[in-house]
Amino acid sequence: MHRRSGTSETAAALRDYFGSSAFTTEQAQRIGVSARRLGIAAEAGLILRLRRGLYLVPEPATIAPATAPLGQQSPVDPTHLVVADHLVGEFRGRGVAAAIGDEVAASVWHLPHGPLALPTIRVPQGSGVHIGSRNGIRVREGDSSNVICFRGHFVTSPLVTARDISRGLPRHQAVALFGLAQRRHAEWLMAEDQSMDAGDLTQALTDHELRAHLREEMGRLLGESAQRQRWNASADPRPETYLEGISWGRFTGWRLGDMRPQEWVRGASGRLYRVDVLIEGIAGEADGSVKYSSPGTPWQEKLRQEDIENGGTPIVRWTYGEAEHHPDRLLTRWRNALRRRAA
Repeated sequence: MHRRSGTSETAAALRDYFGSSAFTTEQAQRIGVSARRLGIAAEAGLILRLRRGLYLVPEPATIAPATAPLGQQSPVDPTHLVVADHLVGEFRGRGVAAAIGDEVAASVWHLPHGPLALPTIRVPQGSGVHIGSRNGIRVREGDSSNVICFRGHFVTSPLVTARDISRGLPRHQAVALFGLAQRRHAEWLMAEDQSMDAGDLTQALTDHELRAHLREEMGRLLGESAQRQRWNASADPRPETYLEGISWGRFTGWRLGDMRPQEWVRGASGRLYRVDVLIEGIAGEADGSVKYSSPGTPWQEKLRQEDIENGGTPIVRWTYGEAEHHPDRLLTRWRNALRRRAA
């Protein structure tokens, strides 16, 4: 038999038996696949060696790791999640209340995150587990009281996850992360494993007491970090996207005046529209790619803007590139609009 054919049959046999689950060398040997055959299949790229003695038969799209910068919210790399889940299961089988943490946890919660360098496992302090990085895994200590079982994964809560990955972020990104984490935590409190319609969730977050509770919980987790406490005080869970979040982070730093996210305005037709932010009577609209992803959407957006402006509410628009990389342009645009409004 040709070697390539043999490795393909090995991978197929392993996929049929283990599916998308990770398996050990010993488990493979019990179904007749030797360590040598595992090694050959791994060299051929047909199975993944996750760490010493642990393997996975991947789908083709799962071989390349996710390397999205903060804010892109790329889907979790299935390989990282499988590794993390497997190790969490091993730890919990030994009585250690482990959980998925950091960037992999952020991906599970669909929070903005940096590159997924290594799967991270959080374990309670004093658990006796080796802390550090080895065999492609990072183990850190964490607070086991803030672990949630979400869609079958033991994972740190959205608020704890945001705290753990926020170190080193600039102000506007940290404000966005804290606000989105509070938003995601509220969704989990209300819907658990289910997803809520974005508009329904935003409507629920108009409750001042709910927002105050989320901010206080985030503040409690941030401890004595005065800088991050200030940034948390500026965070708001009503912005619905990362672009809206970093924009809110910019605006709260600039102190442009009375600011209200996700506010309703009336058009000339009498119709009500919800805008991303309302600052001193001026509507702000963040132009993300999703907003124009459907055929006909640009024309509908044009009619919407005309109706709002004809109703007496000016509009300022901006893009992700401006909010993230050219905030000076965005600030100038807002100051000019506010000056015209006041004239």
